[in-house]
Amino acid sequence: MAKRAPSSPDLSATDFALQLKLHGFLHLRAEGRFADVRAKGCPRTDPILRGKRIDRQATLDALLRDRKARQDAAAAAEGLQIERERVAARIAPQALPAARAGLEGSAAIAQLADDFITITTRAEGASIPDLVRMGWRKSQIFEHADAARALAAERQNGVAA
Repeated sequence: MAKRAPSSPDLSATDFALQLKLHGFLHLRAEGRFADVRAKGCPRTDPILRGKRIDRQATLDALLRDRKARQDAAAAAEGLQIERERVAARIAPQALPAARAGLEGSAAIAQLADDFITITTRAEGASIPDLVRMGWRKSQIFEHADAARALAAERQNGVAA
């Protein structure tokens, strides 16, 4: 019976390259670091070295761990903002715009489309700060913007009711 060679806990170069692409990371050879192209600003992460070579599995794990930490921080910041808005609503409810943060699904798309139309009648286009001032959360804007933009265009062209 032939013995199998002990398998290495590290990824092969081909598997590592595929995993980088799959997860949205880019190896910046000039810097010797990896960039997260799915995150704003393409944050960089240094590779994990084993001697003089890159430990590919540990580096991939570090990249995913750093992305998760950034996502957790963003979620915590949004939670803090929601709490601030809740406190502000109790202190001065008339100071806050209509509640849009609670809208979901087709209701959110329809209201966002109406807001796009309203904003574009006053300015050249809707920006994220304008929509946030109206009571939208950034996560809602990014989730529903494409569908709402299409619905607003249909409404302005008289196609949709």
